[in-house]
This record gives sequence, structure tokens and C-alpha cells, in this order.
Amino acid sequence: MARNLTSGAVTVDDLPPVTVAFIRRQGTTRGLDRDPLAEVTHGLRVDEETMNRQRVGPRSQRHTTELLLTPELLIISYRQGSDDAPHVDPAARVGFHRLDQLEVAVPAAGLQKRAPGAAPAAGVVAVTSTPLGGTRRTTRHVASGIGPEVTRFWDALQTAVARTRPA
Repeated sequence: MARNLTSGAVTVDDLPPVTVAFIRRQGTTRGLDRDPLAEVTHGLRVDEETMNRQRVGPRSQRHTTELLLTPELLIISYRQGSDDAPHVDPAARVGFHRLDQLEVAVPAAGLQKRAPGAAPAAGVVAVTSTPLGGTRRTTRHVASGIGPEVTRFWDALQTAVARTRPA
């Protein structure tokens, strides 16, 4: 199986319209009293394409994750398929994580094989929190790629999380 991971900075205006509408609907469903995208300060998009070689020929799948940072929330949106799709992917998910409950960590040892010897921003990052609308604390492993825009995003997230902690 071949895997290609690309990442880059993103703004709300760069998101597909169906994704924007989906995130806003989910924010309302989860009890947010205002537009979750109105205060986004930093964004990171990660595209992961995997290709399985089968007897019939190559088959590829595309997964897109957008991480959007506001002064109070980390929004993680995940979907499969193309940005040109007229409807939201039925398997699409979005999580809203309050920064004051968020922990960002080095990936578990088993996941470090994807980025051997790398710092947290160089492959997979573990994000732990109780998402809005959730009842238990969970850890999500987010592929993030490498590059200066990835480092800037994770630095901004760490700074924002530190601001929410008591002194």
C-alpha cells in the first residue's frame, strides 16, 4: 500500500461550501451559540491518499482532515472523497474540542513508525479531550504531515491551549 500525505495552511474561505455548511450545522447540533467558523485564527488541511494494488488494478482513497483553531476551540473535520462532491460524505465527522480540556501529545509508540524519530508535528499527533456533545474523554490520532505551516499550526495550538490554563 502506497501512502501520500500533503498538508498546508487553510482558511475558512478555502473550505468547500458543503464542508462549511456541515461544520456550521454540527456546531448548532452540539449546542454552540454562535458560528464556530467566525473566529478561526489558524487552519491546517491534511490530504492523505492511499493506493492499494489489487488484482484488478490500483485503487486509491482520499481522506481530508481540516484542523481549525479559534480562541476557544479546536475544530477537527474529517471526510473522504473529492472537494467537488455536491453533498457531504456520509462518513464525514466533525469534532469541537474546548481548548481548556485539550491535551496534545507525542503519538503512541505504535504510531511513531509512520514518522520515525520525528517531533510531534512531523507525522501523527495525539489529541485528547471530551468533544462537545460527547460523554467521555477520547484520544484521536491526527495525521499532520511535515513542513513550516504544520509547525506554525501546532505552535499556535500549544500557545492557545496554554492561554486557557490557570497560571
